[in-house]
Amino acid sequence: MVVSLLLGVLPAQVASAQSAKPKGQFMTDTIRVGKPFLYSLSYRHDPAQEVFFPDTTFDFSPFQVLNQEYFITQTDERGSLDSTVYRLVSFEVTPTQPLSLPVFVLNNNDCTAVYAAPDTVFIRFLPEVVQNDSLALQADTKVVPLRRQFNYAVFLGVVAAVAGLSLLIYWLFGRSINRQWQMFQLQRRHREFVRTFNRLNRNARERNSVSDAEKAVIVWKKYLERVEEKPFATYTTREILDNIPDEPLADALKDIDGTIYGQVRSKNMDVSLQVLRTVALRSYRRRRREIAQVGKEPVTE
Repeated sequence: MVVSLLLGVLPAQVASAQSAKPKGQFMTDTIRVGKPFLYSLSYRHDPAQEVFFPDTTFDFSPFQVLNQEYFITQTDERGSLDSTVYRLVSFEVTPTQPLSLPVFVLNNNDCTAVYAAPDTVFIRFLPEVVQNDSLALQADTKVVPLRRQFNYAVFLGVVAAVAGLSLLIYWLFGRSINRQWQMFQLQRRHREFVRTFNRLNRNARERNSVSDAEKAVIVWKKYLERVEEKPFATYTTREILDNIPDEPLADALKDIDGTIYGQVRSKNMDVSLQVLRTVALRSYRRRRREIAQVGKEPVTE
């Protein structure tokens, strides 16, 4: 649209322009505040001359430049014609606003600014609204519900308070809480061991099952491993006795080994398994005393 408008106006008007002075003109007579409009600038000169037009960084006061469009140089017997179109906007309310832009001609040492004749544009104001006292505004008092917004300040404050309270409680009661938790874990594992061990012992007695007796020994070793914190599951009978020197335990383990490896149930199998259960109970009670004494002063005679 800009190209067709410029080509329709410039050739007839610029052809008669003086060769030594550029021509600048608004493409409309009146403008509105805040509405873009066009301003054309052209200059006919000697083809040997090099000229420059103001770019968008130039001061176009009282206007503001939005963009600029250049056109290809046209050369004929009258010389070279350079032209450009600026898209401007004004936010001033002065009724008349003039503009005169220069064209810079390159000389041997510097550039000479040659100004176009000023052109003026007029501000078109909107028609005044006719006030009518008979028209009354109706109040709209309908309450519009607002969306709840998350209060991050209160949330962060609550988090900080909870964190501080938790640290204070841990500092005051952390050792006691940790001791109670360890005690709870120890009791839970002992109940699970007793329930599983008794079931396997009962199956071994009622079914005359050597495999259930072997499973009971495995459960016993794994339980001692958790309580004593030693790898009893991988220990041989000799290594177990080295860690738990006990004569009834030695007899019980030898009797159980003979039953497992010989695949013939011993008549003392029930007694031997009960010995293992007694050893596990003794280890459990010792560990309970150790946990209960954590953080306490040792009792001296």
